[in-house]
Amino acid sequence: DKLRSFRGLDKVARSVEKPLIATNRSLSERGSFDGSETDRVKELLGAAEEGFSYVDLELRAPSLPKTIKSLRAKGAKIILSHHDFFRTPSLSSLTLTRSEMEKYHPDICKIVTTAKSPEDNLTVLNFLLQNKQNNTPLVGFAMGEAGVWSRIMAPYYGSAFTYTALERGLETAPGQPAVSDVRSVYQTLGLE
Repeated sequence: DKLRSFRGLDKVARSVEKPLIATNRSLSERGSFDGSETDRVKELLGAAEEGFSYVDLELRAPSLPKTIKSLRAKGAKIILSHHDFFRTPSLSSLTLTRSEMEKYHPDICKIVTTAKSPEDNLTVLNFLLQNKQNNTPLVGFAMGEAGVWSRIMAPYYGSAFTYTALERGLETAPGQPAVSDVRSVYQTLGLE
């Protein structure tokens, strides 16, 4: 949502071997897009046309079933996301959110909380462990400086992947580590 348009990104999509994820969050979802919902969705549809493999949609987005159908018609897979910007809910609340997401048959469910204490990392990692055998892949971690460990360890607890910054200073969210730092931790712990 930091870009003004996804047009022209087809060259990026063709030159990158990894699947690309298009995200266009509104201001109400703590993103940068300040246009109309129609224009926001139009940009996401454009990203799908340009070759982005995944589109990240918010669970609370208006017209969600219609938007999912339109994006799938363009060949995009759906990451259905929910962000709690204030706290890390209980395991039972996280499970209810996941159940609500499953009704839309996403390709990936993404549930992100905000860590207020180190213990919140354990809640998120336990949630990932409990959902490891689910058919729909799950991405989960806690934002914020207190949530860094959940971001780093999430893939080892069942998260399909985690988000890192390409390098320090390019973070897109609080507590997001640089990929070099994550690799260093994995090497130190013998996980790589």
